[in-house]
Amino acid sequence: MAKLVPLAALVIAAFAAIGDGEVKSAGAEKSAPQPLLLITTGETPPYSYKDETTGEIVGDEIDIAREAARKIGRTLEVRTAKFPELLPMVAAGEADLAASGITITEGRRQTVDFSDPYATEGGMYLYRTGEPMPTTVLAERMRIATMDASTYDFYLSSHGVDPLRFELYTEALAAFYERRADAVFYDSCTVKRLAESSGGKLSVSRLETRENFGIAVRKGNDVLKKALDEVIAERKVHE
Repeated sequence: MAKLVPLAALVIAAFAAIGDGEVKSAGAEKSAPQPLLLITTGETPPYSYKDETTGEIVGDEIDIAREAARKIGRTLEVRTAKFPELLPMVAAGEADLAASGITITEGRRQTVDFSDPYATEGGMYLYRTGEPMPTTVLAERMRIATMDASTYDFYLSSHGVDPLRFELYTEALAAFYERRADAVFYDSCTVKRLAESSGGKLSVSRLETRENFGIAVRKGNDVLKKALDEVIAERKVHE
């Protein structure tokens, strides 16, 4: 019997070693960093939009966020949501970043932090060539389509214009193409691209507003904000 004790001890030790190995493996999996979650409408080219070939959301904002994630040892996951949901999701910790041509405002800074501006754009009217060019004064008597809860919506409302509001920019654009709206009020970069590709059928107004676009992060996430700011600064140096 005395000879069996060392053998039993060896068996117990062997199982203990296996158990320790399993615990360490599980611990390693738990400690693996989760991807950063970026949410966007995916409808603001060239900043974030759907690649028709691959079906992926791509664009300048996505490139900036992915490089910032790499800087802090993370990967990036991109999902889409409606524009009014973006900032509340970040503020609630349901997403790490939000980017969709989001204008930096003092009101929005109350709930989220922003990266340094990566672009400066403004609001412009997209209208049919040959028809009266919309202005803020004329817009009071016109059917202007825009995206609900956007700064463009707020701008029109504050100037006495009651626009046709849509959850998605593409829905506002569809209303314009179907002649249910006389013009679309949206960011200058996007509407200029549409006018340039229309073969002269569409035109843009003068710049009505001037706004800085930034990527939103949860308040207090200084590490991620710093990484975003570094990437944006690097991109500007090489432009």
